Amino acid sequence: MNMETFDMPVASFNPNPMTLSLFTDGLPDMPFEMVLDEAAAMGIEELEIGTGGYSFAPHCDMQKLLKSADARKEYIRAIESRGLKLGTFNCSANPIGPGEKWASHGPDVMDSMRLAGEFGIKHMVAQSGLPAGAPGDTTLNWVTHTFPPEMQDVLKYQWDVTIEFWTKAAELAKENGVETIAFENHPMNMVFNVNTLLKLREAVGDIIGMNFDPSHMFFMGGDPLMIARELCKLGCVYHVHAKDTRINPDVKGLQAIELGAYNGPAAERCWNYVAVGYGHDHLWWKTFFGILAAGDYHGPVSIEVEDPLMTNNLVAIRKSAAFLKETMLK
Repeated sequence: MNMETFDMPVASFNPNPMTLSLFTDGLPDMPFEMVLDEAAAMGIEELEIGTGGYSFAPHCDMQKLLKSADARKEYIRAIESRGLKLGTFNCSANPIGPGEKWASHGPDVMDSMRLAGEFGIKHMVAQSGLPAGAPGDTTLNWVTHTFPPEMQDVLKYQWDVTIEFWTKAAELAKENGVETIAFENHPMNMVFNVNTLLKLREAVGDIIGMNFDPSHMFFMGGDPLMIARELCKLGCVYHVHAKDTRINPDVKGLQAIELGAYNGPAAERCWNYVAVGYGHDHLWWKTFFGILAAGDYHGPVSIEVEDPLMTNNLVAIRKSAAFLKETMLK
């Protein structure tokens, strides 16, 4: 057979491939229109936009967009004119933190749900947050060990606070057409692994799922491939962050847990976030995406960068995008 004359359509085994996305907070000092141009140039297909909480929301004036239909039309026009799609709002926040420091985070989450409704966005990214250890406490308390036994009382109080807030937030989300809320498996949060996700999901409902970010599991000691397989089996991977971590074994072996400055010298830390591919190789990431595809995940793979060794975040994002194009199942 002459293959040059073979023009019959080829069957698609993976009709809904993953989508290359960009969390634009990685370019906080770059004007929005320039971010859009850069995203389009590097082959990004959709955007994840920070709305508040820990984000300064450099590319989203949430209150302006909530109040003005004209502003929303212009916002979408700017995105779609580059061939991009507005995919997700991200309000990574601590809406259940104690005191004034986090007082704005709860309202930011609720307003993000309302803004999603105005744009017809179905999927939100968030963090579960972390309360104090008891009523009246003013500092966060992340329980990672249940001795002494009184720590169980702390956990009970914290889960009561967490479930109460997210039950209300989920109700508002549904009222605004939001179908999924994806929690990042981030340390210093009530939801940070499979079991904690399932606890909140059982209490609030299947609107709750995971924004799975393998970078955190690398330094926390979990197995991202095992976790991805389990989450897919349970049908609760709702979003994926493309972010990598490189362990500094000589430091990790001595210190075990990183307690130095978050932005301290890279060589002195147990681990560092790095551009995708600079912590784990092509084979690892291909295996990761293979597990996600086999588990029926066909959503965004969103680049998030915090690489202290690259010249700047734009360089890290470009390198991450190029790497992902070679390893994602598209």
